[in-house]
Parts: sequence; structure tokens; C-alpha cells
Amino acid sequence: MSSLGETRAALGELEGRPFTAIGRAATLVWLTFGGEVPWVNRRGDEAVRELAVHLQCRWRLVRGAAVLVEEGDLYVPGACTPGEFAAGSEIGTARFDDRVEGVTRLLAAEAPVVDAVSIGDEFDLRLTLSSGMTLEVFPAGREGREDWRFLGSGGGGQHYVVENGSAFTV
Repeated sequence: MSSLGETRAALGELEGRPFTAIGRAATLVWLTFGGEVPWVNRRGDEAVRELAVHLQCRWRLVRGAAVLVEEGDLYVPGACTPGEFAAGSEIGTARFDDRVEGVTRLLAAEAPVVDAVSIGDEFDLRLTLSSGMTLEVFPAGREGREDWRFLGSGGGGQHYVVENGSAFTV
């Protein structure tokens, strides 16, 4: 088990790092931060970002009063979805994919960095970015279901996993 204080300290590593990308694997949303670092896996050598956050609960990326993209967008068909829609299906079929295109353009144009990280007593997470964007994460607290995860230092560091109102490291 990891304490709230330990989790807050670990996520402090995000401060000052650029927010570089957002995407998904099925209905798991990933966000990456920092520079590229080498990583070796079963497919060989590749470059990954230094830090990542994975989301599997309610969340939204906002700018002022505008919601740029949110968890619910994973479950709504996108503009170019042919035929039947299934959440978590092929990339490019959900409204999430449509909205992430716009966010990706903002990331390229503005190169936002993380100005502040805030974690509440229930492990709700808030990342404030230099561009005026804010990531807000709302854990569901469901038993046996991961809400969010922080992956430290290039995939080789500890993972801080938030599930059911507590955190643990792997």
C-alpha cells in the first residue's frame, strides 16, 4: 500500500514536464509527459516518454469552461464511424478519437507543461497545464477496478495504482 503523501510526492515528478500526447488502447486512456527515453521490450528497442498517466475512470480535459475531451467520448460514435459502434473498438471510431485530433494540434502548437499537480484525499487528481488546460480525474472507487495509474521514469520506475480509494505500487 502506498500512502497519499507518497503518491503526491511521486506525481510531483510531473511538474515542469511537457504534456506530449494523449491516446487510447480500447477504453484505457493514456497521457504522456517528458522527453523520450530508451526502452527495451519483447519487440526490441523503442523510445517511450519519461512519464505516463493511464485513466480508467471518469476524467475530463478542460480549457476554461470548454471540455476538450472526456471519458464519455469513448462511448459515443465519432463523425466517421461506419455502421455499428462498439466502445473500445478500432481507433478512429469514437468521438474521443475526433476530439483528440484537436488536442494533439494544441499540444504541437503550444507545448504545454505541467504547472501544478493536486491529489485530493480520495485520490482525485488535477493537473494544471501552462496553456490553460486542466486534466481533472474522478476515481470511481470500485473494488477490484483500477481507476488511474502513474508510470514513473521511462517505464522502468514504479507504478502508482489507484483503486477503490487507495493507492499501491507495483
